[in-house]
Amino acid sequence: MGFLTRKDSTLYRCFFKEMAKLRGIEVEYRYAVKTDTTIYAEFQSEYSEPIMMDIIFQENPKVNTLKRIGWVSENPDDKPYIAMLPFDAKNLDTDSIIDIPPVDVVREKPRRFRINRITTLMEYPDCWVCIVAPVFNNDEVRDDTTKNYNYMKTNYSIIDGEER
Repeated sequence: MGFLTRKDSTLYRCFFKEMAKLRGIEVEYRYAVKTDTTIYAEFQSEYSEPIMMDIIFQENPKVNTLKRIGWVSENPDDKPYIAMLPFDAKNLDTDSIIDIPPVDVVREKPRRFRINRITTLMEYPDCWVCIVAPVFNNDEVRDDTTKNYNYMKTNYSIIDGEER
C-alpha cells in the first residue's frame, strides 16, 4: 500500500487549504440543486446558497501546467482559465458556478465562471483542477409583440416649406 493512501493524504489536503487561504482568493461557490431542460435543450438550474471558499485561480496558466492536466493546444493564445478547488467542495459538478468578487470599484457585479471540466493532477489529489469558462450575462430579450403600433410617427419630407 502506498504512502499517500494513509492519513497523509488528508494532511496534504489540509496543506492545500492553507495555501489557498494564503495565496488564493476567496470566492462564492454554488452548486446546482435542481436542473431542468427547456424545449430548446438549454439547461436552467437552480443553485444553492453561496458557500465561501478559498481557491487558486489562474487566468494565464503555464504550458507545463496545461500538459499535466491533459490540455494540449497548438495555439498559445488558446489557454483556459483554471481554478483549483479544495477536495471537499460540496457537490462539485460541471454545472457549478464560481463568483469572483470585484477588485476595483468600477465593476459592481462579480465575475461569474461555470465549471466545464474537472480533473486531478495526481492519483490521490489534494485539490480538484477545474477548467472554467466565463459566463456573460446578456440583457433581457425585449418582446416586440406587445408594442402598440397605432400611434407610429411617419417621416415627412419638407420641400419648399410644405410637408408631403
